[in-house]
Amino acid sequence: MDKTSVTTTRARTTRLAVGLGASVLLAAGPIAAPAQAAAAEDGAGAADVCTSEKRPEVAAELSAKIQEVAQSREGDVSVGVSAFGGDLTCGYQPSKEYFAASSGKVLLLTTLLRQTMDEGRDLTAEEKELTEKMITVSDNDATIELKEMVGKQRMQDFLDMAGMDDTKLHETNAIGLMKINAADEITLLELISQENEILGDEQRAYAAGLMNSVIEEQRWGVTAGAPEDAESHVKNGWLPYDNTDVWRVNSIGYFTGAEAGTYHMVVLTDHNDGMQYGVDTIESVAVEVNSAINGGGTAITPRSTAPRDIDTAPDGSDRA
Repeated sequence: MDKTSVTTTRARTTRLAVGLGASVLLAAGPIAAPAQAAAAEDGAGAADVCTSEKRPEVAAELSAKIQEVAQSREGDVSVGVSAFGGDLTCGYQPSKEYFAASSGKVLLLTTLLRQTMDEGRDLTAEEKELTEKMITVSDNDATIELKEMVGKQRMQDFLDMAGMDDTKLHETNAIGLMKINAADEITLLELISQENEILGDEQRAYAAGLMNSVIEEQRWGVTAGAPEDAESHVKNGWLPYDNTDVWRVNSIGYFTGAEAGTYHMVVLTDHNDGMQYGVDTIESVAVEVNSAINGGGTAITPRSTAPRDIDTAPDGSDRA
């Protein structure tokens, strides 16, 4: 990435990371903690969550709505948003650490794509088959094969190159147990959706195509309330703590084709009382974000309230 691109990307990440004066709080284990307490500890005020020079009224409205939803839910919640070419950014506890669960598979994909650029080659037929399985159906056997091909050091090199300094790979490189935060995940989504020198156009298009082809039962989360004419590029994670019904549930994605243009959203959660509770939390945030960015107006019902199929088996990413 050239110096200008690096500066722009890191500046957006910095706005997300320090907008709340947020501290990094490690999740020590499956013990429920109210979001209200976490927000209070971070000293977050509604006016601090979102900022925009050109759309201050949208930022103010969305700040209040994100905080209202987050503080009404039990457990931990973090939100990152980037829209309108980076003019509007939101960061609710954006530096707080979470287990990636299957959302971490996007990092493995982008690392592999960068590797092909470094080696001046296309993806092999085997790599295409494995990446398709890893992203579109969240297959863990394919993930294991790919991470052994790529290696932990190359993944760390990609993080260093991207300036994703707060993402921490697991000691055994278990994909689902890497630690991520909302700010770094927004950076990763921007690398896929926007022209840059870390990922070429061909590589970005390939990643976008896979994230746009995730099977329907795994397309919940940040897609809730998105405009019908928008294309959604998404990857979710859903992982319980061992022998409990306490879940880590995440959703990251970006949207193209809407009147608002390309925009990005990350909602990370932990200490959820069941997977569905985490999905509902994410979708309650997503409905507000999608509505505000796309002009508001009519109320949009979260998809989780309608009958639909959701893959509720643990994603298994702690062993991938």
